[in-house]
Amino acid sequence: SLSLSLSLSLSLSVNGSSGHISLMLLLLFLSLCLLCRPTMTITVSKPGGGAGGSGSYASMEWLNAAIGAWYGVTEHQIEALIKDVLEDVVNKEAPDIIEKITVQEVTFGTGLPEIKGIKSRVVNSNCLTKGTQKKVIFDVELALDSPDFEFKLSVKLPLVTLTAAVQKLSFFGNLRISAFFSDQVAFPGIQNLCITFTDRPEVGFNVELLDAIDIDTFGIDKIIANIIEDILTDMLVYPGRLFVDLSKVGTEGGSGIEVVMMPRSSDQHPGVVATSVKVSRLRPTTDTLKVQVEIESGKEEKKETVELLSDEQIVAVNHLISDFDEDEVKVSAKESRLFFKDIQFGSVKVDLSDMEFTQPEIVKSFSNEDKNVVIDIRVKAHILPLIAIKQKDGEVIDYASKFTGQICTEITNINSGVVYIHVHKATGIPKLDDHTHSDTFVTVYHNEKEVLKTDDVKDTADPIFNEWTEFLVHEFVGSKLTFKLDDNDVWPNRDDAIGAATIELTKDSVRKVNESLKITTKRKDVTGDINLFVSVVFRPVPLA
Repeated sequence: SLSLSLSLSLSLSVNGSSGHISLMLLLLFLSLCLLCRPTMTITVSKPGGGAGGSGSYASMEWLNAAIGAWYGVTEHQIEALIKDVLEDVVNKEAPDIIEKITVQEVTFGTGLPEIKGIKSRVVNSNCLTKGTQKKVIFDVELALDSPDFEFKLSVKLPLVTLTAAVQKLSFFGNLRISAFFSDQVAFPGIQNLCITFTDRPEVGFNVELLDAIDIDTFGIDKIIANIIEDILTDMLVYPGRLFVDLSKVGTEGGSGIEVVMMPRSSDQHPGVVATSVKVSRLRPTTDTLKVQVEIESGKEEKKETVELLSDEQIVAVNHLISDFDEDEVKVSAKESRLFFKDIQFGSVKVDLSDMEFTQPEIVKSFSNEDKNVVIDIRVKAHILPLIAIKQKDGEVIDYASKFTGQICTEITNINSGVVYIHVHKATGIPKLDDHTHSDTFVTVYHNEKEVLKTDDVKDTADPIFNEWTEFLVHEFVGSKLTFKLDDNDVWPNRDDAIGAATIELTKDSVRKVNESLKITTKRKDVTGDINLFVSVVFRPVPLA
C-alpha cells in the first residue's frame, strides 16, 4: 500500500492568472507517488471487460480522491486555461461562413475526471547538453461523465451573432502524459509536458443554439459539433498533442506557462509498419517447393515467389500508416504450380487497431502439413516522433526549440527510416515571363526519384509553397536530395528551368529546419541570388 499526506499552501501568479502552477503540482504529485515505487503498475478492466488488465477500481480511490481535492481548489484556473487554448483552436478550424468564435465561459460542473487505470515508467533522456534529465511517462485510462458540463460560444456570422452551448460531456479514452524533468529548471523541476491520446476516445455531448428562435442558423449547431468532435477524437490523437512549456515558471522575468496545441493533420503518418514473412519447412527435406507469398500492407502490395528447399526464405514489406484505426495487413501463401491450379496454404489478417501503443508487435503463423511448409508472420509497429514544424504564411516555427527534451533527434546507427521534406518558400525568383513574374513550382528528388512536386505559385518573386511529404528510405546517410525550380508555362510552351540545389545527407542532416539553399542556375539573365527554404527531418526506424 502507498500512503501519502500532502499539504500545500501556495499563492503564485503565472501569466497574470493565479493558480496555473497547480498543473505542475499535480504532475509532481503523480510523479512522486509513482517514483516512490518505480515498478508500480495499476491496471483495471475497462467497462464491460476487455484488454485493460484485471484488478479492482477501488485500487484507484486514493488517486481519484487526490485529483478531486486538487480539482476543487483549481477549477477556475483550469477552466481559464482551457478557454484560452480552445478559442484559438476552434477559430482555426471554423469554416469561412463563421467570422469569429469567442469562448465566453467554461464550466465543468460536478462531474470529475476519473482515472480507471494508470501505468508509469521512467526513461532516461539525453536531449539536453548539460544536467540530469528524466522522462516519466504516464498511460492513463480516463473517464468523465458530467451532465452539467457546459461551455458557451459566441459565433459571429456576417449578419448575426449566435450563442451556442456545448453541454453534457461524457468521455472515455487512453491518455499519455510525458513529463520531462530536468535539474536545469526551477522547482519542481518540470521542463515541459506532452499530452496526447493513444487512440480515438469515445466522446458524447450536445450542442444547443441559445436565443436563435425563428432565425436561419445555417446549420451552425452541426458545424460546432463537428469542430468539437474533431478536436477531441482526431486532432489530439497521436501524433497530435498539447505541449505545455513550464521551463520559465519561477524564473526572474519568466513568461510563465505556454500551452501550444499541435493538431494531427489528416495526411500525417503516425507510424510505420514493418511486415516480415518467413517461409520454412516443418521437417528437413530435399524436395523443392515454389511458394508465392502475397502481402497487402496499407497501399503497398507485394507478390514474391520463393523456391524452398530446407532453408528459410524471408519476404518483407514496410509501409507508412495512414490511420491505426483503419489500416490492416493481409498475408497469404500458396504453392505456385505451372500447369495446375495453385494450392492455397492459408492467410491471416492483422488489424492495426490492435497495435499502436499497447501492442507494438503481433506474431502469427499457419502451416500445411501435407506440403511440409510453415509461414511465420511478424508485424511490428514503430511509432514516429512528432515533426514539430509548423508554417503559417511565410513564418516557420520549430517547436523543438521551444520544448527541449520532448522532441529530439538522436543520432543512431540505424540508417533506415522516414524522411520528412518540407518546402517552405523561395526568394529572388527572376521574372522569366514577358509581362508577369514566374509561376514557380519545386520538384524534389531523392536519389533521382521524384518524391514531391509542389503546386505552382503564380506571379511572384517570393513564392510561399508550404508543402511537405514523407517517405521511407533504407539508407539515409550517403543519399542525396535535389530541389529543382521551374517556371510553369502553358502548353504547348515548355516549362522554363530556373535552377536547382543538391544536398548530400549526412549524420548532421537528421534535423534541419528552415535551411536556406542557394539555387544554382545556368541562366545568364539571372543576376541576383535565388534561395529556397526547406526543412529535412530523418526519423530512424529498423525496417524489415
